[in-house]
Amino acid sequence: MKKCLLLLIIISKIYALCIGDLNQNNVIDTLDINSLVNNIVNQESLDQISDLNFDTKANILDLLIMSDIIAGGINPCEILWGETTTVLPEYYYASDIDSSQITNIIKYYNISKQAWGSYGPLEFWVIGTNISDAMDMDEYYCDLRMEKDYCLGNDYLEWCLNREYSFEDYANFGGAGLSLNREDPENFCSGYSYMEISLSSMYPFPNESDYNVVTMHEYFHAYQHAHIYTYDYDERAELMVVNPWWSEGGAEYMAQLLYSQQNGVPNNYLQERMTWKMSTKVDLYDNELISDIPYGERAYIAYDLGTWAIAYLISLVGLDTYRVDFYNDLNQYGWEESFNINFGMTSDDFLVSFHEFLELNISEQINIIP
Repeated sequence: MKKCLLLLIIISKIYALCIGDLNQNNVIDTLDINSLVNNIVNQESLDQISDLNFDTKANILDLLIMSDIIAGGINPCEILWGETTTVLPEYYYASDIDSSQITNIIKYYNISKQAWGSYGPLEFWVIGTNISDAMDMDEYYCDLRMEKDYCLGNDYLEWCLNREYSFEDYANFGGAGLSLNREDPENFCSGYSYMEISLSSMYPFPNESDYNVVTMHEYFHAYQHAHIYTYDYDERAELMVVNPWWSEGGAEYMAQLLYSQQNGVPNNYLQERMTWKMSTKVDLYDNELISDIPYGERAYIAYDLGTWAIAYLISLVGLDTYRVDFYNDLNQYGWEESFNINFGMTSDDFLVSFHEFLELNISEQINIIP
């Protein structure tokens, strides 16, 4: 237990850092300028917080960016919900996790961050297959929640340890997920807002390419939630869309698309994955829309065909219209109106068109996949 907790605490302190804050005082100032100059002059090995433009080098370009940050008078080390941040995520993992697994998670998080922006506060919790270690993780997690959020009462600890799908469940059954807490700062006790990505070590397994896609899939959920400002749980669920075709389809397609663009990935990777997902259409009931399918036993249909729905939508309106314009308008106009404004149709009209698209031959359908 002590060994596990010590490891977790060390990892938290190493990675809960703000890029550019070289002296780790939670602000970027002239002291950091001096430290960066020394790093450049002495050609010291690069660390993450010295690389302000993410080009894997520490040089004059990083120095210019740091100078602009100081001149602008804005503290990028303060995390504001919905705004990009230079603060790195916190990484927590059990003692049965190999360091190469964490390195890979960081790699694909960084790929996602560069493509979609960096949002937070964000935590990664990586669970192995050792049940005892996972139980230790649960204890540490619940203690940390109470440490970070002074608003939580003593009854929270018991609830947390017995919460639905705990880290022990991840160790037993696998999977991945994103959860969050969004607290209103105007409440008497405002609490702590954060997003957390939990990654198990099976289904998929860390040595499978799907593990990298899942890491990016869950981070796109963080992107989606970062663009929803409400503190109300029901309003948030409505803006995410309660049934999984929209949010899960979007996260899956964006992750698969981005992964397919990485060096070393076969050119036909995305086409093959999408062909496999299209086979799920045989499981649709007569006259059933993908938007009719809730989370549960048949949710895989909404996941797979929702992935195709987002691909089809992007083929009609363009990638930036979907990922940027729609989400930028989401809070002001709501889901349906933002859909209509940005895509030029109602969601009902789109779903009718998409289900007509499902009737095409796969050789025609695959033509929309880049």
